[in-house]
Amino acid sequence: MKPRRMLAAAVAGLLLAVALLAPASSSALVAGVGDQSPYLFANDYFRAIGSERTRVIVAYDVALRKDQKADLGVWMDAAEAADQEIVVAFNPPSTMSCPNLNGSKSCRPVSSASFTKAFKAFRKAWPRVRIIQPWNEVNNLTQPTAHRPDAVVTYYDIVRRNCRGCTVLGADIQDLPNMVTYTRALLDNFRRRRIATPRLWGMHNYTDTNRFVKDANSSVRKFLKIVPGKVWLTETGGLYRFQPQNARQTFRPDLKRQARAMDAVFKQAIKYRSRIDRVYLYHWFGAYSNNRWDSGVLDVTGAPRPVYNTLLKYTRYFG
Repeated sequence: MKPRRMLAAAVAGLLLAVALLAPASSSALVAGVGDQSPYLFANDYFRAIGSERTRVIVAYDVALRKDQKADLGVWMDAAEAADQEIVVAFNPPSTMSCPNLNGSKSCRPVSSASFTKAFKAFRKAWPRVRIIQPWNEVNNLTQPTAHRPDAVVTYYDIVRRNCRGCTVLGADIQDLPNMVTYTRALLDNFRRRRIATPRLWGMHNYTDTNRFVKDANSSVRKFLKIVPGKVWLTETGGLYRFQPQNARQTFRPDLKRQARAMDAVFKQAIKYRSRIDRVYLYHWFGAYSNNRWDSGVLDVTGAPRPVYNTLLKYTRYFG
């Protein structure tokens, strides 16, 4: 038997064993995997978990930039060939750097006219993408929206008006210290502008799950008390390594912590499954040591890390 077939057979056998031991799930919770690489969808380990949903982060003006549009086209083609349901989250353009440092003034929200033009071009290029996050991690200082919740409302309204029948998330909030105040300001902006308050929100709960925050103090618990409707954990996972820019909260390489954090991701989502509908893990492929971020399920050689075995316990949520 060829090595590739032997790998697929071995993983399939392990999945069957796990499925027989796992209790049936009665919740509506489903999971997917996000990664920027188009090679995700042909990866044997990815295919073995049976994921049918994926997420990608792109510059808001990707459809207006020839080289970036071509690169995303390769990713989209691979995702569609794998019959994946796609979520797209918009990021700043490559020419923007946030926050403003050393006199730079490039970090500022893009105008409504620019966003509208870019989004219409995106819709024309990829009309089959029907789930949109108008802006990624809106309360993070690496985003031009960090102090401008009004801009987030504007982008949401533009997407909603120009993507009839699409699923549009109200905002993509990260579990940072400003989460509560920012979310309240966001809700206030929706009310003051008389735009219907969204009933679907995105959240990144890395702090909860990687610092093993107790439920009583968790950001997810706080967020669910503030926003109406449903919440998707649009980006989450177990960190293998992370070196923040401020260097005050370093996560040194730790395979055991990563696996434990992945378990925490699903336990938290399952606990709140009456409100949390979806979980999107980020990311699949490991990063080299010169990258500050690595939450890969596989290492840089393509071999599964221990976290993959943790993931196998929850494969019933990926179908």
